[in-house]
Formats: sequence, C-alpha cells, structure tokens
Amino acid sequence: WKSDDVDMGSFSDYSIHTPEGRDTVAGICHARGPNANLPSQWLVYVRVASVQESADTLKRLGGEVLDGPRRMGGSNFCVIKAPDGAVMALLSN
Repeated sequence: WKSDDVDMGSFSDYSIHTPEGRDTVAGICHARGPNANLPSQWLVYVRVASVQESADTLKRLGGEVLDGPRRMGGSNFCVIKAPDGAVMALLSN
C-alpha cells in the first residue's frame, strides 16, 4: 500500500491506496480542523452511489448524521450513526 498527503490547511491527513490503483482504501486523520468533532475510533468507510441520498435515507429511518456531508480529499464524505449507536462513514465520488 502507498500513502498520499491530504492537505488540510495547516497540517496533512493521509489517504492509503493499493499500489495498483489510485482508489483510496483507507485513511489516517488527525482529530483537528474539520475532524475535531468526530469521536476517536477506527472509522469504517463504505462507498455509496450518493452520500447525500444515503444520508437522507438514514435520517428518514431514524439515524443521525454526525458530520457532513462535505468534501474530503476529492470525495463526498459524511459520518453517520445508526439508531442502535453504530458509527461509520459514507464515501462517494
């Protein structure tokens, strides 16, 4: 795997991708800037067709959007919380 810096202004986070491609498969983020309000955790990302549509569906079903939707590293991104308390992120182009 290889990493690329993700410019966050005064610091960099990192995106991790396989050597064969440029698709991001993981990331390392500081709890600073736009990520300061996120809980400290291993955050699972799931790629979806539309972050906004998925977030809207989640809210309709009783879930909560903790952060976003917003742009992050060239992708659309949000952190969600299911009604049972499970937290994960959604990612789309």
